[in-house]
Amino acid sequence: MIMIDTFRVKPDGTADERRLELLRRIAEMGGKITPQANPGAEHGYEYALPCNPASDLQFLARRDYLEQRFFDRVSLCPSCASHHLNVREICPGCRHARLANEGLMHHFRCGYVSIMSEFAIAADGSRICPKCNGRLHHLGTEYDRLGKAFVCRQCGLITENPPVEAVCLACGAHTPAEDMVNADVFSYVLTSLGSAAIRRGTLTDREDELLFIADAPIYRPAVILEFLDYEMKRLRHCNTEFSLLLAETSCKTADDEKASLTSWLTRLRQCLRDVDLMGQLADGVFLVILPQVKREAAEGLRQSILAEWGPRLPFTLSTIEITEPRSLTQILAHRGAVREAA
Repeated sequence: MIMIDTFRVKPDGTADERRLELLRRIAEMGGKITPQANPGAEHGYEYALPCNPASDLQFLARRDYLEQRFFDRVSLCPSCASHHLNVREICPGCRHARLANEGLMHHFRCGYVSIMSEFAIAADGSRICPKCNGRLHHLGTEYDRLGKAFVCRQCGLITENPPVEAVCLACGAHTPAEDMVNADVFSYVLTSLGSAAIRRGTLTDREDELLFIADAPIYRPAVILEFLDYEMKRLRHCNTEFSLLLAETSCKTADDEKASLTSWLTRLRQCLRDVDLMGQLADGVFLVILPQVKREAAEGLRQSILAEWGPRLPFTLSTIEITEPRSLTQILAHRGAVREAA
């Protein structure tokens, strides 16, 4: 891998200087940094930057200078956290990995089912059933093929669904597949707050920048998700259902388009109640929390907005009523690997 060696922060620079320089490097890389596979790196991935910026990337994402996007999930050994694993099927009886994959046969007349190698081949090419010694000539009328099965060459046990086990090549631990631990790997995209920090030459300058996007009354992703967590807690403990208004747009790049979108979002905010909360989930995806509002009322609000603005509206609007925690899945899907609401 080609590593970038022009990191401009001195070794004795402050953490903010180091993180600001990291934002500059991401901007120079096109506004996005994606992990690259490296078997020798921790969890099998690394970023094309000197040192290991993972902790700084996570810090900047938590504060919305970067948007964290799901990239991959890596299975790890629960004993030593190594990603160097040999994953294979094993025999459920003797736990040996010497398995052979064979086709299954079903003899219609006697109902016997077993692997093909148990049905001996006669001189005329027909198969002989080991249970009734009947001859099997015609597929579909005398017998059928049912798929595959695994035969253990160690103990002879036949199984259709053998368990899966991982052997750690680092420490030798044997772990059932269901007991392996996972680590998520992310890519990161520069946000408007990150771009503003680069232009200013410093991280957050005003406290309200931690809450709102630019000059629009729109909460940042980390903030709107905190409000969403709170509404989910109210749903669980007080049974107070609520609805969401989802706005999606493709205006993601040009500055003039973003300025126009900010104007539209400001107008949208003016159509809401004081208790309604509006924020950004991801690039081009915005969310309005409508506390104690049923789906019908939320849909009425959507229809009135569409009737007033018509085809000029630069985003699509949809409504979702949240009546149980599972209702939130389709919302969080817009943000990739975002944490689940508490």
